[in-house]
Amino acid sequence: MLTAAANRSIPFDPPENCRFAIPKKGRLYEKVCEMLKGSGIKFRREPRLDVALCVGKPITLVFLPAADIAKYVGEGNVDIGITGEDIVRESQVNVNTIMELGFGKCKLCVQAPTASNITNIEQLAGGRIVTSFPSITKEFFKTYDDKLNNVPTSVNFVSGSVEAACGLGLADAVVDLVETGTTMRAAGLEVVHEILSTQAILIANPESKHQPI
Repeated sequence: MLTAAANRSIPFDPPENCRFAIPKKGRLYEKVCEMLKGSGIKFRREPRLDVALCVGKPITLVFLPAADIAKYVGEGNVDIGITGEDIVRESQVNVNTIMELGFGKCKLCVQAPTASNITNIEQLAGGRIVTSFPSITKEFFKTYDDKLNNVPTSVNFVSGSVEAACGLGLADAVVDLVETGTTMRAAGLEVVHEILSTQAILIANPESKHQPI
């Protein structure tokens, strides 16, 4: 997180501006840039600088990893931001959802090897799960652990290549995002259960003084 000193040291950031966090790269970045352009918000991002002022508007864009934006908004380091509903829920922060944006749609699913013939989520309770969403996953499996009076499901975090965990013998199943399903099928996995549907959303810090924006 940004410290108080770091908060004050962002260059070229007028104190009256609304700080608007957007993903710094990837498909979500491209979609957000298209949205900003369509809204008449213009900016020029200097090379190797993750801050940009908007032309003629009291807005400072801050380019951050999508996975960190909910925390920055929740802590008040930035006023508003765009990230996925899944990230907001995983981050467990208090933010206001301003609107759903209709892009970046996918599903967070429990996936198991096709060859394992697992058809019921209860078959995985007490097993080994690998995911990039440990908070959501632990919350989801706790219901089944309590219901079955089973050994607590082991949930381990990895930051990427989640789909490889089963093939490497690290997990009985994974919890990961599914968009088209191509990566999942290539890894020999199939959906056992859908935990949630997600898309990009605009969020705001409840205490921001820039709520009208």
